[in-house]
Amino acid sequence: MVPKIVDLTRLAELKQQALDSPRKRSNYNLHDTLDAPVQRLAIHLHPDTYIRPHKHLEQNKWELMLILDGEMDLVLFDDSGLITARHHFHYSSVRAVEIPPNTWHSIATGEKGATIMEIKEGPYTPITSEGLASWSPEETNTDDVSRFKLWLSSAQVGDSFPV
Repeated sequence: MVPKIVDLTRLAELKQQALDSPRKRSNYNLHDTLDAPVQRLAIHLHPDTYIRPHKHLEQNKWELMLILDGEMDLVLFDDSGLITARHHFHYSSVRAVEIPPNTWHSIATGEKGATIMEIKEGPYTPITSEGLASWSPEETNTDDVSRFKLWLSSAQVGDSFPV
């Protein structure tokens, strides 16, 4: 069995794949199948990506995120869309966080994007509509998404997206 390595070459490939992707992100799965009991993936988030605020409804669906390169902010929300916490990730400060199940969250990347390692309990299950924040725009290339990303880049604890 060949080890799966996330090195500088892999990081450069992920960055290029994200740049070429319509969603402006790419991932390298270390797990072999989507039904693996532990999901492990390196994800590059280009600055133009949009991670719609979401939560994982299953009680076993925590997420562990570790920063590998770049910088980003993890933004947590309450049920109404009010920001409850904002954590800045950078290799020289916060390097990892575990997000509990049923926690609304999104990511705002820095100017150069970010590459993270995400580890979570499997199997993979797509997020249902109940796990997508109704107070946020859908992941489409619209003016609403652009406005939300701009707001998210500087919004602080206690702020809500102006409708």
